[in-house]
Amino acid sequence: MSTLIIVDALLLTLLLVIGVPVPFCFAGAVLLLMTFGDLGAATFLVGAGYSKISSLVIIAIPLYILAGGIMSQGGIAARLVDLADSLFGRMRGGLGIVVILTTAIFGAISGMASSAVAAIGTIMIPRMEARGYDRGYATALVSASSVLALLIPPSASMILYGWVTGTSILACFLAPVVPGLLLCLFLGFWNFVLTRSMPIAGPEKTDAREFAREVARRTKRASLGLVMPVLILGFIYGGVTTPTEAAAVAVVYAIPVSIYLYKDINWRDLSEVVWRSGQTTGVLLLLIFFAAMLGRVWTLENVPQQIMEGFLTISENPIILLLLANLFLMIVGMFMEDVSGILLASPLLMPVMTQAGVDPIHFSAIVATNLGMGLITPPTAPILYFAALIGKVPLARMLTPTLVFVFFAYMPVVLLTTFVPTLSMTLPRMVLGLP
Repeated sequence: MSTLIIVDALLLTLLLVIGVPVPFCFAGAVLLLMTFGDLGAATFLVGAGYSKISSLVIIAIPLYILAGGIMSQGGIAARLVDLADSLFGRMRGGLGIVVILTTAIFGAISGMASSAVAAIGTIMIPRMEARGYDRGYATALVSASSVLALLIPPSASMILYGWVTGTSILACFLAPVVPGLLLCLFLGFWNFVLTRSMPIAGPEKTDAREFAREVARRTKRASLGLVMPVLILGFIYGGVTTPTEAAAVAVVYAIPVSIYLYKDINWRDLSEVVWRSGQTTGVLLLLIFFAAMLGRVWTLENVPQQIMEGFLTISENPIILLLLANLFLMIVGMFMEDVSGILLASPLLMPVMTQAGVDPIHFSAIVATNLGMGLITPPTAPILYFAALIGKVPLARMLTPTLVFVFFAYMPVVLLTTFVPTLSMTLPRMVLGLP
């Protein structure tokens, strides 16, 4: 590996550590290579970046971002929360289960962890604190649960993974589902353990008839929101639409529901949601543009092959290679959010996974679970910091429950996903008929 590439990787790491916005970190790394590298005119790099952002597949991501924004502002997310609250909120620690379930459902539509934190966190953190939960714990649970958006389809991260690696996006959607369900179970278990000593207000007494009426009423109010993920996934796996077209269906469905049926927003509010979604999309496209340029140079410099050779000098044992890949992914996830992590790590590690005999579909689940864990793993933990801003709590108050979730919920799921391929391969084989 050339000295310039090593310096470039160190510069990228330094910029990430000191808190420079991620797109500009990649831009800085590209600028260094263009200035000091032997790339000639380097016009091919611009073409590499443009070819990535002009891909039809990428259109799905801003559409899912927009659908998530409309859900959050249009009352769909709030009604889903109310329904889950009526079912589980009366249990001790039940609001934690509400957070986990609603985040999973919201993730099935928005596809992004940050959107889930913003939508569910703003509703659930004050509600949990009012019922006696520690605010730091509530914020930690929201941040930990938000990563389910990477695992529950349709996931923006899996769209990117499939696009970068040339793997079936439909199969990548299905691969992390079982790990995601396992994560829900682990988070639910530790929620009950961690909330035992909290002064949580007891549930209001009600008879079975009143409970049934309340659930029925809230189910009716949330029914249009519940239809949304079923509609999207039904269209995709029924062969009616592509994932990109299904994202457009989600937007077209959410607009009339939010404006004319729920009436929680008007057309002016919608324009603000579109504007904010456009800002997020602009940042995302800038990131993809520079990441594609950097990836092209690193590929030309044989960085993926050299990483594989470095791993193989340590061991040729597939188990050791998988552990090294997991460590690499977790570190990447600690410094970057999932989109940039996938753009950087997936092409670099694919040769190692091929050497270890790992199916690309199985690897998609490994990437999703590892990067998800990295998003909430200190010291950097981008989603953790974002949740702290949403919850308005210092990071120190979130640290203890977060570490419990990382070591005793995420880590077991990561290891099971890595070393039990059946967990991630069964659904793609059943639904898509893969060998």
